[in-house]
Amino acid sequence: MPANGHVVIVGGGLLGLEMAASLREIGVRITIIQRTSRFLNRQLDALGSQLLHEEMVDQDCDIYYDDEIQLFYGRSKLTGIGLKSGRKINCDAMILAVGTTPNMELAKACGLECRRGVLVNERLQTSDPNIYAIGEIAEFNGTLYGITAAAEQQAHVVAEYMNGDIASYYQGSLFMNIIKIHGFDLCSIGLPECPDDPAYEEVVFIDKAKRYYKKCIIHQDRLVGTILIGDKGEFQEFRDLIANKTELSEKRLQLLRSGSKAEPVLGKLVCSCNNVGSDNIFKKIEEGCHTLKDVCTGTGAGTGCGSCRPEVKRLLDEALGNFLAKAV
Repeated sequence: MPANGHVVIVGGGLLGLEMAASLREIGVRITIIQRTSRFLNRQLDALGSQLLHEEMVDQDCDIYYDDEIQLFYGRSKLTGIGLKSGRKINCDAMILAVGTTPNMELAKACGLECRRGVLVNERLQTSDPNIYAIGEIAEFNGTLYGITAAAEQQAHVVAEYMNGDIASYYQGSLFMNIIKIHGFDLCSIGLPECPDDPAYEEVVFIDKAKRYYKKCIIHQDRLVGTILIGDKGEFQEFRDLIANKTELSEKRLQLLRSGSKAEPVLGKLVCSCNNVGSDNIFKKIEEGCHTLKDVCTGTGAGTGCGSCRPEVKRLLDEALGNFLAKAV
């Protein structure tokens, strides 16, 4: 592909948009094709999607909604695509970022009960109690969890149960979505919009000109969803409030008004979800956090998408190894 080539990205989900922003940073021309009418329609409300659209436009991405690819041009290599709308776009490469669909051929051949995925119970057992399913193929209470954190939680439940802990069971996972675009903060946790029910309330702060938008959804004095755009400093606090179903009481008045400054990134960036550096992690270890769980809880690293947890574990092992060496 030429140095300043043109790439078409099919799919305006988290990965597609992150790839678009990364390629724009190195000067690649980008066109995004989105089948629906807006970005992240399941993770954001209409205003959140609009602010994300404006950010991608500012990054000089061409965007086509309510459209999809119908034709490919080129013989030995791709030279262009044709859209269902009739538009032709010349390009040098194409990236498909359209999500995943569970491959259930083997499960069905084994006679396991399947719907959208392989059905599992609170132990992650399929209809055959000797077979377990976790990750994107596992359907629990009608939901497929396509996030790393859910797969890790499910794996933990299975491991504990198989190791004799009969109290280990799965209750579902909290949906969290964090987009990693340099200079643009966006995340959503739990419900992105209020259901059609007067028992749900919204606390909102908006500055459209600054592309700054924060929304909390409250039900029965508990936080059940949030969207943070422009600043995700409350991510860890709000995630814990939602996950623990904490009663807000006087905290309600402080939502979106904390004004607290996030700890600066120290050392090499390890967790881009919560802006945690290697030295932030070493600092917590020196303060007495000597397990992966304690380090993640104390710093916030690994509590977003979870992809940095292996690196956090490596840093923990390195630090503990150095402590032991000094002690000897």
